[in-house]
Amino acid sequence: MQAYQHYKAEDFLTDDLFIAWVYNRDAAAAAFWSDWMAQAHPNRAEALLAKDILEALNIPDAAVTEAALADETGQIIRRIRQPTHQKMPVLRRVWYVAAAVVLLLGVSWFVWRIPQKPLALMALLPTAQSGDGVVEQANRTSKPVRVTLPDGSTVRLQPNSRIQHVAGFGQQVRAVVLTGEAFFEVVPNPKVPFLVYARDVVTRVVGTSFTVKAYDENPQVTVAVRTGRVTVYSRKELEQHRNAAKPEVTGVVLTPNQQVVFNAKEEVFRKELVENPVFIAKDAASVSFDFDDVPLAEVFRRIEETYEIDIVYNEQLLQKCTLTASLTGLSLYEQLRLISKSLEGSYEVTDGKVLILATGCGE
Repeated sequence: MQAYQHYKAEDFLTDDLFIAWVYNRDAAAAAFWSDWMAQAHPNRAEALLAKDILEALNIPDAAVTEAALADETGQIIRRIRQPTHQKMPVLRRVWYVAAAVVLLLGVSWFVWRIPQKPLALMALLPTAQSGDGVVEQANRTSKPVRVTLPDGSTVRLQPNSRIQHVAGFGQQVRAVVLTGEAFFEVVPNPKVPFLVYARDVVTRVVGTSFTVKAYDENPQVTVAVRTGRVTVYSRKELEQHRNAAKPEVTGVVLTPNQQVVFNAKEEVFRKELVENPVFIAKDAASVSFDFDDVPLAEVFRRIEETYEIDIVYNEQLLQKCTLTASLTGLSLYEQLRLISKSLEGSYEVTDGKVLILATGCGE
């Protein structure tokens, strides 16, 4: 058990068991902390302060804006410099405490629970009830923040990014709305697909890991797959077919190390390989990339299986070609450049596949 008797307020604020108790998320946590608070611990006041702060950051009948928080923060600074004995209203005093913690701890990512579902979410998630609350999680720090969703899926939220989902997430639909950039690791659940709405595109998965990048200032939306398989749709086309008896919506299927870029102006998808392909195969670390007069077909097979990509080439023209070289430690694109050079040819990436452009084995 944690040495809670030595905790300060900031320690309680980051303790999962303590947070679960304050927000009534876990019966075991409630039993433990009710018993703990009933005892005469020397730092009980610190725990009470942390409890007040968490409750302030979760006020159910007020949606807090950044402007309001900034205003309260400014007032705290002024009050510190010019102390006063005037009493503050209870609600304002609560927010002073919350804003003070933001200043002292540098806490700049928040979880807001909004009573009513915003109109944007209403349009995106028609299966949810109109009275459902919304959970919004925003990262205002300079580093990525890890968020765990109710189904156990995790989101690595990048700076200046936020996600929203209904309070009943996972009951009928697993859907989030993303603004900014995030890396998702989704817990498999074939019965309840996972949807990411990001401006003009919708990404649908069952269980996989992938990155979605959709900043407001950038006209492009990018979806890149690390593991598994995802399908990316045009949100406009999905909405047009939503009420059809048998909707037929064409999506772009992505596999590991592939990505798609959607251009909002042209309304077209461009499928390609990710900028830095990574090893996907489980035994990739043991695969040798040192070749000594090895047939080119075997070289390509190892690369394809390691990165789970497709390499297209003229097997008849290159059937007698071999490679003697060490490709160990090189990136995929460096490996392809070296192979192409040995063939006195080139390569290009089209529709997420590698095309080898060579007519022979070179000199």
